[in-house]
Amino acid sequence: MFAARTASGRRAPRSYLLTGLLRCGKCGSNLYSSARQLERRYVCLSGPDHRGCGGITVTAPPVEQLIAAAVLYRLDTPQMQDTLTGRRADDARHSELLEQLNRDQAKMDELASMWADDEISRPEWKAAREPLEHRIKSIDRQLSQITGTTALEGIVGHGAELRTRWEEMNLQRQAAIVSAVLDHAVIAPAVKKGGKFDPNRIVPAWNL
Repeated sequence: MFAARTASGRRAPRSYLLTGLLRCGKCGSNLYSSARQLERRYVCLSGPDHRGCGGITVTAPPVEQLIAAAVLYRLDTPQMQDTLTGRRADDARHSELLEQLNRDQAKMDELASMWADDEISRPEWKAAREPLEHRIKSIDRQLSQITGTTALEGIVGHGAELRTRWEEMNLQRQAAIVSAVLDHAVIAPAVKKGGKFDPNRIVPAWNL
């Protein structure tokens, strides 16, 4: 991908593919997009608004190119197909949990109506509400742990094809594909100041 860009002479678009996905290798804070003259960068920002250490800066295009290439390669691995199969099972569980959540929320509404109409006392309302609240919280936690397959359906096993069309996709589509596979990436401190880009600085943490 590096060689292709060099040969074509195309510049990277003035946008940020990995917003929210990069973390500082020194303090763990999120990196923020930042432009300096014609250079796009991701930086750790210090100060009360960002609470970072200000100790990490990395040029955006090579990081984005490397992560994109790794994501597209990963889509064609056998492990991805196995994971997608498991995710479909999760989706079935997701539907069951949503149905239970809707039933419990309907019961909460019914309880509130019964109390408002003086059909039950406040202690009765509270006694019936508490187990429902606990169950709803438990379902919410389980739902948050299950990621649907929407962003992955139709792309697993098609990394090579997507690679040929990557530059034609808009940023939102690219970002959706990347975030479906990548949880985040840590950017480690540079070993040498002012040197060439070091891919070893990028430590990805994969969703899949």
